[in-house]
Amino acid sequence: MSDEAALAVAKRDMEACMRLIVSRRGPPYRAAWRMWGTAMRHATDPETIMWPLWLIWGALTDWVEQKPAEAEQAESAMIRAAQEWLSLPENAEAQRAYFDRWLYDELGYERPQHAEPRDAADGGGG
Repeated sequence: MSDEAALAVAKRDMEACMRLIVSRRGPPYRAAWRMWGTAMRHATDPETIMWPLWLIWGALTDWVEQKPAEAEQAESAMIRAAQEWLSLPENAEAQRAYFDRWLYDELGYERPQHAEPRDAADGGGG
């Protein structure tokens, strides 16, 4: 299977997990953990969508594991993250905006200088 085909299968599998989370069939953590593992296996290149998905779902599952008293808040964030992803238009610009907001604004990763919000708004880079 080509890398592109493998990424497409992984994305499809992750979106199936997101639909489980959104429908609230089972614990969100379980599906989120599966997504984290899927993304991790395919996060070999920071330029693919698997890299930021790995970081997002890793942070969300870590939140539950490291702060069990906040599990309800973390699972609410998982539901929101899944709903938002599933409602995105199928284009790179929408995905970049989603990743930018979830990584830096929602989850608190340090924003690299080249990823300042103004760069995304004006279409420029670094």
